[in-house]
Amino acid sequence: MSAGQDQPPFPGERRGTLGVGDDGHWQIRFERRLAHSPERVWAALTSPDRQARWIPGVTIDATEGGAVVFDFGDEGGAEGRVLAVEEPRHLEHTWVWPGEPPATVRWELTADGDHTVLVLLHRPLRREPAIHYTAGWHVILDALGGHLDGGAADGPDEAVLVEFYSALAEANRPA
Repeated sequence: MSAGQDQPPFPGERRGTLGVGDDGHWQIRFERRLAHSPERVWAALTSPDRQARWIPGVTIDATEGGAVVFDFGDEGGAEGRVLAVEEPRHLEHTWVWPGEPPATVRWELTADGDHTVLVLLHRPLRREPAIHYTAGWHVILDALGGHLDGGAADGPDEAVLVEFYSALAEANRPA
């Protein structure tokens, strides 16, 4: 593996990785182990009433061709379309942020006993917006975990996350 190439996070790590994939494009990857079944995690991701409880402003119509909207208010937003659905294991959609090349977000849910390993992969990206997207996905996945656990996640300091992921992107910059 060459300098800058992305690698999976350490098991149990809440932080994501940000680096260059095998094809030379920047990508974001998170792996979270959630103490819930894939069916329960899937419902939180794809049910409009459940989405509204943990991530206001975001809707994912989990049918092929369905609309995807990430509305972050003053910070902007992304839109897309669902490309693939395999309930309750796989959801893939486009991500179109104004002024940026289109990307793809892939959610994979794998049963691990009575838990679920959720893998989120967002790619291909340019380095600069990827830093902020990574901090955003971190916050979103914390909110999902908090919702599934029956409460709200303690919101991490997004500025600290941006600083962390900026350093990670710098460390993973291809030589």
